[in-house]
Amino acid sequence: MLACTILGLSACGGGRANVDPAMFDAEVQRLADSGDMYGEVFLALKTRRPALYNDFRRIAQREFNNGRSAREASRVAGLRMREKFLTEILELSKVASDETVDEMIDVMIETYQHLGEKNPNDCSRNIEGLPPEKVEDLPRELRQRETELVIKLLSARQTAANRRAASRGEVINWMVNLSRLEPSVGRMLELVNKEGRSKAENKDLCDGMITTYKRLSYKKSQDRGILFRGIALMALQDRLHVRNTTEPEETS
Repeated sequence: MLACTILGLSACGGGRANVDPAMFDAEVQRLADSGDMYGEVFLALKTRRPALYNDFRRIAQREFNNGRSAREASRVAGLRMREKFLTEILELSKVASDETVDEMIDVMIETYQHLGEKNPNDCSRNIEGLPPEKVEDLPRELRQRETELVIKLLSARQTAANRRAASRGEVINWMVNLSRLEPSVGRMLELVNKEGRSKAENKDLCDGMITTYKRLSYKKSQDRGILFRGIALMALQDRLHVRNTTEPEETS
């Protein structure tokens, strides 16, 4: 979900003559200095994730040369690099502090509630790591909170000390027990991997996810952090497994 803060759709613009790369960098710095969330994320990547930053900057600068503003170019670059960002966010989440986990859960619940009421299909897209059809579907204040969390994750000291992640078995046991208490969670588990869901099914998926994270939020902070980090670790392992099993084998 948090990766979506640097994704988004934007309108196409007319091309401009090739410009000095320094001009683009100056525009990004101007955004950051003005407190714009896209400029801040751009600079956070530059400082904390140079490899991601280089790919991100290359795409964004090309879009800038094609006529987009620096802010729009950053959005498009985020969209094109969605898969890499999702993996990175999961890597960061699996060792996030308990305090950061608390903030992430609050934002996730608020996001799902807003999108679920406005458009269940967009809520489903968000759960799958996709941006809403229109980035404006998320209130500016909520987008700002998400972006601040992305920056916080990127800037945090990465340590696993005192930040245990629940095992796969612990996560599955918790989800199974929760589904027995909350029918909406059981329904969510039935739908989460279904293709071609109806709007009503997307609403059920969204409601189940809201219930899941509300229930998680009721736990003590330490227990909440352990389970959340376990969920992130499990999701990361599953993503890597899917990628490894779907990539074509090299032929001699």
